[in-house]
Amino acid sequence: MKEYKVINDYVIYRDLFTDTMGINYRVATLRDRKPQEHKLLCEVNPIISGHPDMWKRVKILLEGIKKSNIPFLYSPEKIHVTDKGSQLLFDYFKGKNFEQILVDAEKRGMPINFDLAMSISIAIADIIEVGSSIIVSGERSFHGFLTPDNILVHYDGKIFLKNYGIFQYLEKNEAFHSEAEKRYGSWLTPEFIRREKIVSQSDIYHLGYLIYRILTGKYFSFSAGEDFDAKFANLTFKQYMPSTDKSFLTNVITFFKKTLNPDPLKRFLTIKEFKDFIATYFHIEELSSITFNLAYFMNSVYGEGIEEEDKVLKQELQYVVPEPKKEAPTAQAREDLVSGILEGLDERKKTPVWIWPVLGVVLLAGAIGIYLAVSSGRKATEITAQERALEQQRIKAQQEQAAQIQAMADKIKELETLKATADEAQKKALELEKQRLEEQKRKKEEEQARMRAEEEKRQLEESERLQKDEEARKAQEELEKQKAEEEKKRLEEVERKRVEAAKTKTGDLVPLTEVAVKPAKISGNPPAISTAMKSKYIGKVISVPTLILIDEKGDVSKTRILAGNVASDIKSLLEETFNRWKYSPAMKDGVKVKVWLPVSIKLTF
Repeated sequence: MKEYKVINDYVIYRDLFTDTMGINYRVATLRDRKPQEHKLLCEVNPIISGHPDMWKRVKILLEGIKKSNIPFLYSPEKIHVTDKGSQLLFDYFKGKNFEQILVDAEKRGMPINFDLAMSISIAIADIIEVGSSIIVSGERSFHGFLTPDNILVHYDGKIFLKNYGIFQYLEKNEAFHSEAEKRYGSWLTPEFIRREKIVSQSDIYHLGYLIYRILTGKYFSFSAGEDFDAKFANLTFKQYMPSTDKSFLTNVITFFKKTLNPDPLKRFLTIKEFKDFIATYFHIEELSSITFNLAYFMNSVYGEGIEEEDKVLKQELQYVVPEPKKEAPTAQAREDLVSGILEGLDERKKTPVWIWPVLGVVLLAGAIGIYLAVSSGRKATEITAQERALEQQRIKAQQEQAAQIQAMADKIKELETLKATADEAQKKALELEKQRLEEQKRKKEEEQARMRAEEEKRQLEESERLQKDEEARKAQEELEKQKAEEEKKRLEEVERKRVEAAKTKTGDLVPLTEVAVKPAKISGNPPAISTAMKSKYIGKVISVPTLILIDEKGDVSKTRILAGNVASDIKSLLEETFNRWKYSPAMKDGVKVKVWLPVSIKLTF
C-alpha cells in the first residue's frame, strides 16, 4: 500500500489546490496510527503567517467568522500555530473550486449558460450580503478577494465562500502584493493593483469579472490611458444568449461597465443594486432552483468521477501509518565510537597540564554567562535579534576576560619558577615582568567586578520591564475579553433578528427540499399536439427537463425550460399546457408557499 506523509497528527493524502491563503491538502485525523475522518488542511503562506501583527488580526477574524455560524462561509474549525508555520483545519469539502470548474467545463464542452451564470452570481452576492452582518472595527465586513479559487461549489449544488473578509488586512504587505500579482494577474481589482484600499465594491468587481469570464471565455484587462467604453464595443459570447434583442445586449454591456469600472465609485455601490439590476433587466430573481440547477450541472461535468472519488476516499481511510523503524547500531559504528574515545584520551595525554585550569575557568565563566542569559530572558520570544546579539557579545566578553586573568595568573607562577634558577640580572628582569603582569591582572579583575555589577543592574531593570509588560498584557487581555463579550452579545442579537426575519410567510418562495408538504397535481391534461406539429416532428421523441413555479394558490405561474436547444413552438406548447395544470400548494411552517417543481415531460410524435 502507498505510504503517505504525516504532519502534526494528520496524514497528508493529496495536494488539492492553492488559494490566496496558501496550499490546501486533503488529510485525515489520526488516532493510534489509524485515519479517522477526512479534513481539508490549509498550509498558510509564510508571507501572511510570518508577520505577527497582521497574522494576529487575521486569526481573530477567522475565529470570529466561525463563531458567527453564518451558513456558506467556509471557516476553519481549528487553527494550528507552530514554530514551522500555521495551518487551518476545515471540515472536508466534496466539490471543486470555481477556478477548476471553469477549466473542466471547457475541457468537456459543457459551458455554463447565461441564466445559470447570473443565478450563481446572485447566490454568491446573497452570501456576501449575509456575511456583512459581521462588524469589524465598527464597519460592515465584505470578502475583498473574491477570486475563483475562493469560491467552492459542492457536488450537491451548494456554494461556499472561503477566506471571507481577511484581505483588507493584507493591503500594506508588499510581499503579498507581489505574489498575488504573479498568481492572479488580471483577476485582481484595479484598486489592489494601484495599492489603494480594498473596499466593498471590490466584491462587485470580482462578481462582474466572473460573469465576463463565463460568458465570453476571455480574461478582462484595462490599464490607465485606455478607452474603457471601447473595451465592450465588439463583445462575443461562448454560448447561446437568451435574447438577440439589441436592448438585451445593451443591458449586458451596461452590467459589465457597472461592475468592471476601474473607479469603485462608478460600480454598483451595493450588493442590492447589483441584484436589482439583474432581476430587472435579465428577469432572473427566483433562486429556489439554483441549487438544483447547479447540482445538475456539477453532475454533468463530474458525474463519472464522483463515484471514483468516493472509492478513493474510502481506501484512504483504510491506510495505517507504519510504526517507526528502530535501527540497532552496527558493529562498525560501535568500533568507530570506541576508537574515537581512545583517540580523545590520547590527545588529552598530549595536552599541556597548564591548559586545564584555564579551560576550567573559561567553562565556569561560560556557565555563569549562560545562566545569566537564561535567567534574564524568561520571555525569549519577545527578545529581538539585536538584543540576542548583544547578550552573546556580553557572554563572549566575560569568557575572554576570565581566560585572560587565568592566563596571567599562570604566567606569574611560571616566572616564580624561572627565578629559582636565574642569576641576579635575570631575576631583576623577571621580577619587573612579574610586577607588570600583576598590575595588569589587578586592572582586569577590577574591570571584571565592574562588568558583574553592571550585569546585575541590567538584570534588575530587565526583571522590572518584564513585570510591567506582563501587567500590560493582562490588562490588554481583559480589555479584549470584554470586547469579545460585547461582540458576542451583538452577534446574538443580529442572529435573533435574522431568525425572526427568516420566518416563513404565506407566498414566500422556498426550496422544494425545505417544504413539509410537497405540491400534488390535482388536474391538468397532457400537451395537445396539433396536426401541423405532428407532421413537423413525425417520428421523433423529445424529452424536455422543466421547472414549473407553483404559487401559494396551486397555480403554475412560471415555466423554465432547462434544456438549451428546445424549439420555440415546443416551448410555447409546454407553457400553455403547464399554465392549465392545478396543484395543491406546498406547505412550510403551516403556511402555503411557492416552490419550483422539476417536471420531465416526453413528447412522442
